[in-house]
Amino acid sequence: MQPKDVKEAISAARQFHIWMQSHDHSQAPDFIDDPRLQVGQAHMLVGVMLHSILSLAGSLSQKLRLWTAAGLFARIRIRTDGLSYEPRQCGYNAAFTRLGIAELKRGNTAAAIHCLGESAKVWPCPHNTSFGLRTRLARELSEVPQASAAVNEYWQVVREFKA
Repeated sequence: MQPKDVKEAISAARQFHIWMQSHDHSQAPDFIDDPRLQVGQAHMLVGVMLHSILSLAGSLSQKLRLWTAAGLFARIRIRTDGLSYEPRQCGYNAAFTRLGIAELKRGNTAAAIHCLGESAKVWPCPHNTSFGLRTRLARELSEVPQASAAVNEYWQVVREFKA
């Protein structure tokens, strides 16, 4: 389960900020208590180990400019997001960002633009509302004329999450 569009992600970020600033934390935003986002401890443990390995391998692949491998590790991370401690949140954003960069480096601009849009459809969490969403893909796509609408929309989401 993920936000159906950027507007829903922005709305959730606003709700999250209001909730965090309130003194009464008993009324959490709906998406926080959604049972589809709850992961059992066994799944979470497997997910933490798997996602740590995938993150390390993806980061190493990026540093070595092995874009096909970096994309593969990001795809696996995206497909296994259900094992994450925080499904459809900061890790999902990071994985789509990494996949988009790999696609852009491989010359697939349309796929990179798609990845940017998908990376914005995340739920707020303490990490992505404190440190913000990943911006490298948006910065790299800002130099691509056909990506301007997607980049502008992404920056709007970034501002709302970091507010």
